[in-house]
Amino acid sequence: MKMRRLLGQPLLTIAIHDREARWTLGGRSRVRAQGRVALPPGALSDGVVADPATTGQLLRDGDGFPRGSRMQVVVAIPAQRSVFRQVELPLMRGKQFDELVAREIRREMPMLAENAHISWQRVADREGKGVVFVVGVARDVLDSHIAAVRAAGLQPQSVDLRIIAAARAVGATDAIIANIEDDEMEIGIFIEGVPAIIRYVAMSAPCGEPAWRDQVGEELARTLKFYRDSHRDDVTIDALPITFVGGAARHAILAANITASTAHEVAMPALRLTITPEQETQSYAANIGLALKDLAA
Repeated sequence: MKMRRLLGQPLLTIAIHDREARWTLGGRSRVRAQGRVALPPGALSDGVVADPATTGQLLRDGDGFPRGSRMQVVVAIPAQRSVFRQVELPLMRGKQFDELVAREIRREMPMLAENAHISWQRVADREGKGVVFVVGVARDVLDSHIAAVRAAGLQPQSVDLRIIAAARAVGATDAIIANIEDDEMEIGIFIEGVPAIIRYVAMSAPCGEPAWRDQVGEELARTLKFYRDSHRDDVTIDALPITFVGGAARHAILAANITASTAHEVAMPALRLTITPEQETQSYAANIGLALKDLAA
């Protein structure tokens, strides 16, 4: 199918979480419809969709879930069991650079090359080097999410990490993003649009309880300390608020201990697209980021 024809079709985004799957239908300028599909306990195990056939059927049978083949389909997956690297390589042209990246990944990260689906993007050129951001996603995590979407009768065109999609929905070049749900939190520090740190955290207490709020503050403080220890010359981070998105964002932003734990203000800004009703928008941050993804790249 020609890219121009594909990009003219409606865009369906799907993000499978521990307790539910969320979807949106629309495009890069507007979300026309959205919905949630409740999932049984244990639907996700260590990032893997435990029963893709059942999850796909639940999606397909969900109230208002779009059906048909004339759609772009984009899927968000958790950062759980993913590996991230920034690599600097000599500048080369065209396929030569691609081949160099592939060789470097095999040489420096042989286990990653064997056990993960790998994607990379050249994100900057500086001082005669090309900077490459490499992502490796565990094969069973990615394959199970794709299998669930296919079981719903759909063919995905693209995949992205939930935390990277959420950052795209926020739209800030420099940002501290906490994409938080009742049972999990993904933390991303983005500098000049490039992820510097991405972490996945399993929450150990029920959402909203004091121990849950304490863990949110502690994990954010730990992440920020690690960043500062490894980027001692970078003062950009000091002025950035912690931006909360996700299904539990409204609970997290009320935790008074976070600013004390991290020395950062907290924020829940408007996203680049809005869901109706508007109070639902933060829950769909990853989906909104998927809708804004450049599928032609």
